[in-house]
Amino acid sequence: MADNWGFYERRDGGEQLRVLVNTGYKDDEPAADYPDLLSITVNLYPVRDQVKTRRQFVAQLEELESKLEAWLESGRGAIYAGRINAATRLEFYYYLPADRPGEDALRAWVDEHWPHRAQCYVKPDPQWEFYRYLLPDTLEELFVHNAQMIYALIHKGDKIAQPRNVYHWLLFREDEDRLAMERLLEKEGYVIEKEKESKPEQDYPYPLVISKFEDVKLDTVNARVRELHRLLAERDGRYDGWGAVMRLSPSKRFRRYVRRRKESAQLALRRVLSWRCSQSNQNEAGKH
Repeated sequence: MADNWGFYERRDGGEQLRVLVNTGYKDDEPAADYPDLLSITVNLYPVRDQVKTRRQFVAQLEELESKLEAWLESGRGAIYAGRINAATRLEFYYYLPADRPGEDALRAWVDEHWPHRAQCYVKPDPQWEFYRYLLPDTLEELFVHNAQMIYALIHKGDKIAQPRNVYHWLLFREDEDRLAMERLLEKEGYVIEKEKESKPEQDYPYPLVISKFEDVKLDTVNARVRELHRLLAERDGRYDGWGAVMRLSPSKRFRRYVRRRKESAQLALRRVLSWRCSQSNQNEAGKH
């Protein structure tokens, strides 16, 4: 099964959790050959106390994660299910095969490769119940999509802190619910985008496009989607995604302009050469 990682935020018992989960197994039956759940919990306080910058802090944790993953998967066949990042701790979760290394060996490895306090335990979980707990619900699935979109924007050079019109697509089963939502959202400061195209679906034939002028940072987008998801649930509606125009820095815009001009010039040159080749072939054919 190919890995398919998703990231989202969850509130659990008043605690804010950042969850990374491998959703590639969500449609499969629990793997009978991997009946045991390994948890390694790292206390984050001593790590923060011994580093000067956030970059160093993140680098230490990424190094531990990389070493742990290599050790457990290479020759031991463990499955990395996911991790939970809370304010005070970082938890790694693996499913282990029946012939897994003993707990003493696991603790010895952690003690050798991690200088700070960490807890390590293994417990039976043949039905993969904890993995089901890690999987995102309907709203959290939207958060996963938000994180993927915003990561793509950052990768392309978008200045995500810069406000712009952010559009949201909503769908309704009944037209009266759509009209009621229009009135409510206008009072809440949303703009109803009458001119924006939205395709109806068979079960949700009444679309609505709205917008809000704000940034596209992950916390902002997640809060907006959470609000809309709650309002739609009260009116038998469905959230269908969001979009926004990219905002690039001046240097990024210039590089993008130069790249497009270069691509346009190359395309024009290929067309000229292709035409000349075609003309030459026709002339050669005419001589015969």
